[in-house]
Amino acid sequence: MRIYPSLSELCKNAVFFLFLALCAFAGQTTFTQKDFEKLKPIVGTWLNKRSRGDIYETWTRKSEKEFAGMSYTLAGADTTPLEKVRLYIQGNEIVYAPVAAGQNDDKEVLFKLKTIEGNRFVFENLQHDFPKRIVYDFRSNDSLYAHIEGEMQSRQRRIDYPYRRIH
Repeated sequence: MRIYPSLSELCKNAVFFLFLALCAFAGQTTFTQKDFEKLKPIVGTWLNKRSRGDIYETWTRKSEKEFAGMSYTLAGADTTPLEKVRLYIQGNEIVYAPVAAGQNDDKEVLFKLKTIEGNRFVFENLQHDFPKRIVYDFRSNDSLYAHIEGEMQSRQRRIDYPYRRIH
């Protein structure tokens, strides 16, 4: 009768527990109200100057737990809405929830905050077609660099949106 597990059984168990620990760590994306408050600089109106029509993003604080944003282009006298966004905290998740004009049956697509590195916030939804990541990087009080990234037609793609605060 054997009392102790064999070396191969110990190795299998160790690998299994290491796998579980790594999965738990990789999925650890818990954020607090204090983390959510780091997004306060988003409030205001931001401008991305472009030759084919300027892009504006306007953000307001709706409540302690939610910001609301909208983006639109302005070309001459023509204003074209691009998207409306809810940015909110629910439980221990911070969610960026855009509704793009004329897409996805006007339903929100949820991007969950994955990392905060200084003033850089990375939101992710790997199940979405494009983009898979939305990044907001507050470089100063009046400078915001946003970008979206993911795969399009089997190629990695990134679109940059350098903004400056105008209000």
